[in-house]
Amino acid sequence: MPGFPNLRTEAERTASQIPDIKRLAVRTAYHILHGNNPQRRAGSGDAFWQFREYQPGDMPRDIDWRQSAKTDRVFIRQKEQHSAQTCLIWAKRNTDMRFQSEGSQYSKQDAAAVIGLTLALLHSRMGELVGFPATGRAGHSEKKLQEFEQTLMEAAPESMPSAFQMPKHAHFYAISDFLEPPAEIEAAFSGHGARTQNGAFIHVLDPAEIELPYEGRILFEDMYGQKSQLVSNAVDIRQDYAERIQAQIDTVRDLAMKWGWRYVLHRTDTPFEDTLKTLWLAEARI
Repeated sequence: MPGFPNLRTEAERTASQIPDIKRLAVRTAYHILHGNNPQRRAGSGDAFWQFREYQPGDMPRDIDWRQSAKTDRVFIRQKEQHSAQTCLIWAKRNTDMRFQSEGSQYSKQDAAAVIGLTLALLHSRMGELVGFPATGRAGHSEKKLQEFEQTLMEAAPESMPSAFQMPKHAHFYAISDFLEPPAEIEAAFSGHGARTQNGAFIHVLDPAEIELPYEGRILFEDMYGQKSQLVSNAVDIRQDYAERIQAQIDTVRDLAMKWGWRYVLHRTDTPFEDTLKTLWLAEARI
């Protein structure tokens, strides 16, 4: 695990394919609010400059002469401090996620790992604190990213995240195949839905789980080797199966919408960039 040589390399490659839409959106908004020539914003948690008109009592050393020279007014360069945003990313890592059909390049767990680490790289480069829920404090150092990568590569038996404290208004991504009963999914995430609207469900499914492409006599087994079902002709159940899997997808999407979260379906036979660009474009509109 994963099925490719280096998770970090694949995540770096994927991240490099995604235009920094959110940073562009923030910069555009800053231009609208503060004029056409603001100084470049530093990362979250650092100070950045903004300008206001000189007032009696201001110190002459704070005057920005370059900005003032553009007009007949005198401007003060004012420093503001912004606290770093927290981004928590959870990925399902149990045996169910190891499924990989012949039409997929990666297993569901491989795909979830790449998507999760790519999101961590993108958010950390914006100065945000990144972490896996219930595994220690979030951060954006190289050491923290390495710890996050290691966590993504480790197997875990639970199908839902363990209890953890969600910082209010934090970014939160849940990456899973979401094949559990809808009531269990809602119970696991409803509390987090009340804490933040900056959440997203990334629904990772193998194409075989969506299309059931099999024909003839098929023995279906679960990933644990504990349950099996013999079907005399897979074609006979394809329509009913299609309706059930679509109902599951619709239910997960509806839960995300209920909490104001975003939803994206990732098929493991499609490029990571397509999924992440869709998600990042939605993030830019937060």
